[in-house]
Amino acid sequence: MSIRILGGLAKGRSLFVPKGDQTRPTSVLLKRRIFDSLQDLSEYHFIDLCAGSGSVGLEAWSRGAKSVKFIENHPLALKSLEKNIGDFKNSFVSEVSERPLIISKQGVEKWPAHFKSEGPTIVFFDPPYESHHLYKKLMPPILENPSISQLWIESDRQKGLASTYWDALGHKPDKLFEQGTSYLAVFRFN
Repeated sequence: MSIRILGGLAKGRSLFVPKGDQTRPTSVLLKRRIFDSLQDLSEYHFIDLCAGSGSVGLEAWSRGAKSVKFIENHPLALKSLEKNIGDFKNSFVSEVSERPLIISKQGVEKWPAHFKSEGPTIVFFDPPYESHHLYKKLMPPILENPSISQLWIESDRQKGLASTYWDALGHKPDKLFEQGTSYLAVFRFN
């Protein structure tokens, strides 16, 4: 299976996504809506938590992100992520040297303790929808981190957390993009 980059430098480029249910790429509609609302990411660093095949992080890079860090430790997902990033590094040699693509093979639970800001940062968090514990464990340190400019959370009203869950934490999303039962909540902090 493959999906494509929707805009920017690598527009139209295919990405490899493994067969099976080990990864679940963000839908084209949700991805288009979030990225079209921002267009230029050149002032941001981007962190793709639970990166899977890396489609969202690579879309951010294609649209100008200063750097992209992919946090992933599932072996099958890592294989496709490494393939996709390798293809970008081979095709965009000078651009990748200026705006690096970095894989961190750590569990997402360990990420907040190792996060060091390099400037305005967007964090995209898309764990398996059923992993409610990951949402609940990682949300407080992410929401309380002053270095994070925006947080994008993908979930599903049936399998994941209700889109109103964030209101109960006192953090109503600035924008909510929906497709079917899936949604992408955008929180802006700076």
